[in-house]
Amino acid sequence: MDNLSAMRNDTGAFVEVVKETQTWVMAFLYIGTFGSFIGYSFAFGLVLQNQFGRSPLQAAAVTFIGPLLGSLIRPVGQPPADRLGGARVTFWNFAAMAVALGLIIGASAARSLGLFTAGFVLLFVLTGIGNGSTYKMIPAIFRGQARLAIAEGADADTAFARARRLSGAAIGIVGAVGALGGLFINLAFRQAFLTAKTGDPAYWSFLAFYVVCAAVTFAFYLRPAPADVASPRLAYAGV
Repeated sequence: MDNLSAMRNDTGAFVEVVKETQTWVMAFLYIGTFGSFIGYSFAFGLVLQNQFGRSPLQAAAVTFIGPLLGSLIRPVGQPPADRLGGARVTFWNFAAMAVALGLIIGASAARSLGLFTAGFVLLFVLTGIGNGSTYKMIPAIFRGQARLAIAEGADADTAFARARRLSGAAIGIVGAVGALGGLFINLAFRQAFLTAKTGDPAYWSFLAFYVVCAAVTFAFYLRPAPADVASPRLAYAGV
C-alpha cells in the first residue's frame, strides 16, 4: 500500500485513447474472444437443458469443462502471437471459431450430444487462445504508431512513453466493451429458443460474426499497405 501514493489515474490518456480508431477496432474483436467466453460460460448449460433435454445436474457435469479449459489455455495464445504476430494468430483463431460453430450446427441438426459438446469445448479453447492473442495486439499497435511517429521526426522517448500510456488506457476500455459479448450471446440464445425452439439461429449469427471479425482483422492489420504510398497501415505491420 505504501507504493500506491505514487500512482495516479491517467485521465488524459483515457481521453486520448477514446479518440483512437484502433481502440474501438480492438474492442470489437475482443467482443468476439472474451465476450464469447463469458457468454458461452453462462449459456452452455442452459442450451444443453433446452436443446438436449438434460437436467441441470446432467448439464453441470459437463459445462464446467469448457470454461475451465478456456481459462487455462488463455496464456497459450500469447507465445504464438509473440512468434507469428498477434493479428495473424487472431485471424486464424476467428476462422477456427467459425469452423467450430459449423461443427456445432451439424451436431445440432444430427441431435448428437457428444459432437455438440465437443464442438463447444473446442470453441471455449479457441476463445481462450483468442483472448491472449488479441491482448498481445494492443501494445503492439501503439508501439507501431510510435515507430511511425519516430520515422516522421518525433522524439523516440516521448513516442514510446505515449505508446505505453495509451496501451494501458486502451486495455481497460477494450476489456470493458468486450464483456458486452456475454450479454449479446445470451440475448441471441433467448430469442432463438423463443422463436425457433432451437439455438440454430443463434449459432448461425455467431458464425457470421466470427467471419466478420476475421475480415476486420485482415483489413486493419494484415492487408499489405501499398509499397509506393505512405500509409498508416505500415504502423501495424507485424502487430
